Amino acid sequence: MSKSEEKTDVYNIENASGEEEHGLSAYVPERYRKPGEIGFAIIATVFGVLGYYFALGMTSDSYSAPSVFPKLASVIIIACGVICIFKACRKDAPEPGSPNVFRYLFPRDVIVILLMLLAYCVLLPKLHFIVSSYLFMAGGMVYLHRGKYIWQSMLISAGAMVVLVAIFRYVFLVILP
Repeated sequence: MSKSEEKTDVYNIENASGEEEHGLSAYVPERYRKPGEIGFAIIATVFGVLGYYFALGMTSDSYSAPSVFPKLASVIIIACGVICIFKACRKDAPEPGSPNVFRYLFPRDVIVILLMLLAYCVLLPKLHFIVSSYLFMAGGMVYLHRGKYIWQSMLISAGAMVVLVAIFRYVFLVILP
C-alpha cells in the first residue's frame, strides 16, 4: 500500500462518523456570524442592565441584602453580553445563502412543537391535566420520531404520566388541573 493510499484510508476512517471537517480542531472559532448573533447579544446586555436597575431598588447596599444575587446575576449577564457583542463583531457577516433570523431560530420542528403547545394550552381546561399532557407528550414524541416507534412513544408517555401524577398528586399533594 502506498503512502497516498494509506493517507486516504486514514482520512476516510477519521471522517466516517459523518461529522463535518473542521480542520485540526473542532474548537476553532467559527469564521461567520450566525444570523441574529449581534442582536441577541445586545438584547441580553439590555436585559442585564434592566435587571441590575430593578435590583438597585430592592434593598440597601449591604452584602447580606436580598438584592445581592440579582445584582450579581445581572453583572454576569451584562459581562457575557458585552463579550458576545465583541466576539460577534470580529466575525465575518453571515455566510451567503444562510437562513434569515426567523428561519434560523424557528425551523419547522420548532414551529410544529409550538403549535402543539398552543393546542395543549387550549385543551388543558377541557380535557384536564392527565389526558391533555399525555396527548401532548405522545404526539410530540411521534412527530419527532417522524411517525416511527408509535407504540413505544405511547408507552413511554403513559409511564411518564404515571410517574408525574404519582409524584405530584400523592407525594407533593399538588392538585392537578
